[in-house]
Amino acid sequence: MAKRIDHVGIWTWGGRVYNWKRFIDNMQAARMDTAVFWHTDKPTPAAAEIQRYARERGVSMLWGFNWSWNSPVCLNSREDAQKWAKIVTELIDEHYAPLNCDGIVFQVGGTELTSTCRLDCEVCKHAYATGIGPLYVKFAGHIMDAVRAKHPKLKLLANIHAGATRESYTALSAIDPAVNIMWEDIPGPGWNIRVPFAYDWAPETSDLDTATMTMVRKTASLRGSQEDVAYILKGFPAHWGGDVPMLMEEFELELLNQHRQSHWDVASGYVERKLDQALRVLRVIADSPARQKTVLMLVECGLWELRRRYPVELVVEGCKNPYREPEEVIAATVARLGGKPV
Repeated sequence: MAKRIDHVGIWTWGGRVYNWKRFIDNMQAARMDTAVFWHTDKPTPAAAEIQRYARERGVSMLWGFNWSWNSPVCLNSREDAQKWAKIVTELIDEHYAPLNCDGIVFQVGGTELTSTCRLDCEVCKHAYATGIGPLYVKFAGHIMDAVRAKHPKLKLLANIHAGATRESYTALSAIDPAVNIMWEDIPGPGWNIRVPFAYDWAPETSDLDTATMTMVRKTASLRGSQEDVAYILKGFPAHWGGDVPMLMEEFELELLNQHRQSHWDVASGYVERKLDQALRVLRVIADSPARQKTVLMLVECGLWELRRRYPVELVVEGCKNPYREPEEVIAATVARLGGKPV
């Protein structure tokens, strides 16, 4: 396999996209090719138009919605798995299959860093203490099988909070190889968030460590050359949530930006200082035997549609060739943007 990152893009809640046309235009201009618009269940009424607009600009549009995420479930309950298999297949039949969409990204309930079981059962309690990998395969596998039986050509990506799997992440190798894994929240020692792009680029919370590098290396190699693997590099959220993408005008975006600019001013300095650590992680992903590698950044409510943000562009440039020194990546980014914008 070639040592490269094949696809680069953005993961965001749909309702934090204030002008989806300009958002996609700026992705294209930044040489990104993959977008995830996340929402709760049904896609926006404009989904078909968004899908078409993105495809015309070379951006693959993946629709994210929950498969019991943030809902009371027992991962050990076949009844719960059957219930959600029915809900999910019906939603896909009605709303997603007609889109001919590029793919679906999903999360399932009880799989974040801390979770509770609907039935308060001992099996789930043990899994939350030791890692939910085997239960995830049992619960989500049933739903995935039901979806793939009806829609075998539909691309599925399992968005997994890695911190909740702990060392049991190895159990996820049993997931159908046709379902790609999208890793989120890669943990360090004690399963604290220590990766330099998870949630916060601030120096005190983003020091790279050996355990984090090991976890990235192992997850990127979990199923070898038979899978496509993806990572979400969190660290650019200015706000959270919201379902429906909008089409605000220029003056409205400028008004919103008054509350966003300080976020990007701070992020610019942090990302430059931590770029060497991010490049080390990106090299591990690029070096992995996975068939294809994707890196997405969580650019959340940051008005990417108003202007391309320098910290994001730094990571994009790093993904294009992570085998350079930070100074080279910074220089190439500034040259490509015609200066050092924020």
